[in-house]
Amino acid sequence: MAQIDSVVGDLAGNTACIVSHVQKARSLGADVIAFPELAICGYPPEDLLHKPRFVEENLQALDAVIKASQGITVIVGYVDSHDGLRNAAAIIHNGSLIDSYHKIFLPNYGVFDENRYFLPGNRCPVYTICGLQVGVNICEDIWFTSGPSTAQANKGAELIINISASPYHFGKRNQREKMLSDRARENRVYIAYTNMVGGQDELVFDGASDVFDYNGNLLIRGKQFQEDLVVLDLDIPVLPRQADTNANVPDSIFVSSAGFETSRLLKILPLPLWKQMQRYIRHCYWVPEIT
Repeated sequence: MAQIDSVVGDLAGNTACIVSHVQKARSLGADVIAFPELAICGYPPEDLLHKPRFVEENLQALDAVIKASQGITVIVGYVDSHDGLRNAAAIIHNGSLIDSYHKIFLPNYGVFDENRYFLPGNRCPVYTICGLQVGVNICEDIWFTSGPSTAQANKGAELIINISASPYHFGKRNQREKMLSDRARENRVYIAYTNMVGGQDELVFDGASDVFDYNGNLLIRGKQFQEDLVVLDLDIPVLPRQADTNANVPDSIFVSSAGFETSRLLKILPLPLWKQMQRYIRHCYWVPEIT
C-alpha cells in the first residue's frame, strides 16, 4: 500500500515519487508495495484524458516504474489505453508488467463521472504473489457485496489489495472501515486498502489506509491527511470458505503467474511520510497549451 499525494497532470513528479518509494520499500525488504488509484497521473484526470499526448506520457511513466521494480512487486494505478481507456492497476514484478486489472464499477454520481471517460473492465483475476493468492481491484469495486472481491475470493484469493482515491467527508472513515470490515468477514479474506492523500479541486483525500484480517478486525491504519509509511508482516492462514455463486461481475478469470512466488510472509507498506500536505496551488499543475 502506498499512501501518497499525487498531483493531477504532474506525470514526471508523480513518477519520481513512486520510483523513490519503490526503492525505499525494496531497501526495507518489502515483498509488495501498492500505490493509490491513478497514482501515476493523479485523480481525477478528467478532460486531460482527451489529450492523446497525456495518455501516452502516462504509459511512458508506467514504463519507468516497471524498470524500477527489480526484486519487488509493485501495484500502481494508471490509465490503460489498450482497446479504449481504462482505469487500471498495473501488477508489476521484477522488471515486467505481469497484468493489468481494469476497474469494473465506474462511479457516476456526485463528484464522480468516470463513465464519461473510461470503459469498465470485465475480469477478476487472482495472482500468486509471494506464495499467496491475491486479488487486486480498484476503489468502487470493493464497495459492492458480491462484487469483484467476492469473485476473487471464490477463485481462491486469500488477500485483496484495493487501490483507491476515496474523497473525504464527515464520517467517511468510519463508513469506509465498516464496509471493509464487512467485506473481509463476508469473504474470509485479508484486505489491504490503499487510499490517496491530498486535494484536487473540491476533493480532499484523507488517506487512512487500512489492513483487515479475515474476521474483519482492523490490524493497522495509516495516518489521515498526510503521507505515511505503515509496515506490516502478514502470515495468512489457509482458510476454508464457501463460494458465493451470486458474484455480480461480468467474468471471473483465474490468472496464475509462474515463477512469481517467494514466501508466504508478505510485507504491506503504505508509503513513508516524506512531505507535509502541499498547498492547493501545487495541484493546479496542468497549464493548457497556447496554440
